[in-house]
Amino acid sequence: MNGTLTVVLDEVGERSPTTVGRYAAALTHALATTAPTGFEIAAMTSKVSESREQRIRDLLPGVGELRQTAMPARELRQAWLHSLTTLPVHGLVHATSLLAPLALEPEPGDQVTVTVHGLQSLSDRSVRKQRWFDRALRRALRRADGIVVPSTAVAEDLQLLHDLGDRVRVVHPAPVVARALPADGGATSTLRLPDEYVLAITVPGARAQAEALIETVASPSMPDARVVVAGPVQWGEATLAAMAVEAGLPPGRLVMLGDLDAAQLAVAHHRALAHLHVSEVDALGLSLLDAAALGTPTVHPANRSLREIAGDASVPVHGGPHELAAALAALLADDGERARLGLHAMDRARAFTWEAAAQQVWRLHAEL
Repeated sequence: MNGTLTVVLDEVGERSPTTVGRYAAALTHALATTAPTGFEIAAMTSKVSESREQRIRDLLPGVGELRQTAMPARELRQAWLHSLTTLPVHGLVHATSLLAPLALEPEPGDQVTVTVHGLQSLSDRSVRKQRWFDRALRRALRRADGIVVPSTAVAEDLQLLHDLGDRVRVVHPAPVVARALPADGGATSTLRLPDEYVLAITVPGARAQAEALIETVASPSMPDARVVVAGPVQWGEATLAAMAVEAGLPPGRLVMLGDLDAAQLAVAHHRALAHLHVSEVDALGLSLLDAAALGTPTVHPANRSLREIAGDASVPVHGGPHELAAALAALLADDGERARLGLHAMDRARAFTWEAAAQQVWRLHAEL
């Protein structure tokens, strides 16, 4: 093998990091550091601002050429959905999401692999975006040369939708921000955190997840613990503060930090008593893996993908917000079990690295 692998970036470099953006940046960096002899990595993104382009370059120092299409993300999604392009992409292409240039009539030597993070969009921004996700998924299942998924559970679900033969590969993700923990464990960090707290993370475009978090914290089963929230606190006109007031949460119950950089988020994970993860549609488990790598057990919905990634080093919960709150209360009440799970979680997280994930992607292209 020799030549260039073009990686299509999605949501990388946004001011408020998304789950897909974190995944794409981490994998692309690893692809660059594990590239076979004679190969180089090029990146492609939708049209972005100069400041965002600089953030992308800062995140991906090992990537060579960075190409931009003539269209911003919204228009590019629709154009590629209909196989329209002003910037043809040929050769080996790996898309870090469903945003992929799948041509109607690919030229000899063209090879496009896509990434399916789950059967539901991680964003609930709009009905329009969910409709795009559904159509892009069906199109990828029909046309992509290879499909990367984060778990066997997602692979099995996709096989029920379409016979994929040997085109699908399970490539487990890895911790993203854990490796940014300062050497002193955050002892000199300026981040202001309570002495004891539970960590929850919000993401752009996922208002429903924020609403589920508030419902969980407001549950009568919720333990008397402060909840530190890292991530965006506003979705359109809706704010986390207003949701908290409407739910009757007392002042100070939520500590809203907004977006944190990687080192700050690592410190927040490291110091937390537990990580409360309320998303039922998340199949990637990036925040679960970051918490695990830093010795913090996670309480989360018992979807099959998260259970597969966590092994038995987390607290999977069947049910909704009240059941999540009750499981969190039980965990915080048992210091011995919490310590045991934390150590087990660290061992589990060591099984996943981005270098191993990148090597699996390279192997997929070689086999195709």
